[in-house]
Amino acid sequence: MSPERARTDVLVIGAGIVGALIGRELAGRGHGVVLLDPEPGRGASIGNAGLLVPSFTRPMAAPSTWWEGVRGMTGENPLISIGSMSPAVLTWLARFTVAARPGRAGRIAARLVAPARAAADAYAGLAAETGIDLGLAREGWLQAARSPAVLRRKAVLARTLAKEGVDYEVLARDDLRAQEPELDPGLAGAVFFPGDSSLDPAATTRAALAAAEERGAVVRRTRVNGLVRRHGEVAAVRTGLGEFSATTYVLATGAGRLGGRGVQPGWGWSVDLPAMRNPISTPMIGLDDHVVFNPLRGRIRITGGMRIGGTPSARDDHPAATAIRQAAERLVPALRDLPAGSIVRAARPMTPDGLPRVARTGRNLIVATGHGTLGMTLAPATAVTVARLVGSEDRREEVLW
Repeated sequence: MSPERARTDVLVIGAGIVGALIGRELAGRGHGVVLLDPEPGRGASIGNAGLLVPSFTRPMAAPSTWWEGVRGMTGENPLISIGSMSPAVLTWLARFTVAARPGRAGRIAARLVAPARAAADAYAGLAAETGIDLGLAREGWLQAARSPAVLRRKAVLARTLAKEGVDYEVLARDDLRAQEPELDPGLAGAVFFPGDSSLDPAATTRAALAAAEERGAVVRRTRVNGLVRRHGEVAAVRTGLGEFSATTYVLATGAGRLGGRGVQPGWGWSVDLPAMRNPISTPMIGLDDHVVFNPLRGRIRITGGMRIGGTPSARDDHPAATAIRQAAERLVPALRDLPAGSIVRAARPMTPDGLPRVARTGRNLIVATGHGTLGMTLAPATAVTVARLVGSEDRREEVLW
């Protein structure tokens, strides 16, 4: 394929977990596919917490989170902040405020539960297809709270999700300690969701790319600098390797420059601590500080932080990682004995209302972005949805699940 003027059926711009699974799905259906990305398999996917969580489909646009944002802007919560006050960010915040009205978040969560529940089986199929160990574990997820009031609120939300088929169990303090003895004894308890799962996000994204290529997709390492439009449609994309053209174009660039209107980066940090023996065996989130734990082979991944807009610099990484680790050590004191680990900063693609944008937005342009903190969870369903849209005239500006 000549890079100067290459043409294919579908160009997928972005090769993180969403783009890679889209490429795999389309190639498996017989489409000629080229994926374009300067660093395939990296971006937000490499720093993902690695959880598949039907229990966490409630969007960030909710009254309680709105108040967390206010605390962040006043410096009261160092893990939540606004990184820029640009017009685009201010518009996003205004739309977020409107979307955070009471009752709406529950309706959004109900729509996302079904595709989220299908994720673990989809990744099991990917592992079987490629023979790559994804680290897939169906151990459930603990949502632990220090505050009894926070625990009660989570139990109320769990009862709402139970109507959509999400199983849960409320664990009192002693029950939680029996399941995870290394946790801080001051925790009030937890809500346990046995249907949630976890995996290694880097291994999973590599497997998705390998499967896409095995099915016939071509992966090119190049940055897309812009779209060429003619007669009301996309005619080509400009890259460092020249122009590529296709019948259909799919934007799966996450929070990148071409990610889509209304999407802002939600910067977060993950810290991998080497651990010959993990102090916890069940993936967990601390609800008071919003710090996530994923016990992986040979290490434990701690993820946290939500900085909306702007671009943090490298000097922001150490303070953010320190705050995340300190919050994690309050929940799991044994982490204090582990050596320092690697830090990854990545941007989640955040929409104001918490709904992903998976839709045809032009005659031959499809956007698949805005998955927020649920990129791994919703990527398999997104791939199937995009495959249905290719060749379809469906123009609905909403996720189609």
